Amino acid sequence: MIKKIYLVLTVFSLNACESPIQNNYMQSTSQGEIMIEDFAEKSLLNWNIVNDTVMGGRSQARMSVRDNKAEFKGFLSLANNGGFSSVRAYYPNDLLDINSIVLRVKGDGRQYSFRVRTDNNSWVSYTQSFATEKDTWQEVVLDIKDFYPTYRGYNLKNIPELSDSIIREIGIMISDKIEGNFKIDVDWIKVQ
Repeated sequence: MIKKIYLVLTVFSLNACESPIQNNYMQSTSQGEIMIEDFAEKSLLNWNIVNDTVMGGRSQARMSVRDNKAEFKGFLSLANNGGFSSVRAYYPNDLLDINSIVLRVKGDGRQYSFRVRTDNNSWVSYTQSFATEKDTWQEVVLDIKDFYPTYRGYNLKNIPELSDSIIREIGIMISDKIEGNFKIDVDWIKVQ
């Protein structure tokens, strides 16, 4: 009896660690662009902060949403071999025919990266860096073919290209090795 209970609890806990269960539906960019996040209260994805504190670092960050715009800010610390801060959200729908990811941001002049995870390898992140102009709104276009796979800062080989995968998580990260305050505002994120 105890073995059966243990087995049930083990299976339950393994399933609980997976991405949230949602009714996925397919979206195709063949008919134009798709808004992934516009930070409207009714459609807001579930955003979470992940900092280098998961490995002993000291960086701090928070994200807030006001007037349908997100503000991701904090302090990047290099202490204890740290040096990254990120905000991530699970994306519930299957996206097809993606050529690019476009975001409208107002940064602080620092370099950030947009990262995605897929249904193929949840431990692999596909990333692409972009520079921001201090206190200036800009549209950043990130071509899907320019994303490259990484794991804990190391570039990977022999991994499927991002265009061959279904995106399951999106996020923004700062890891520019410059200690200090950072801030980036995000108006929206869409795919084309």
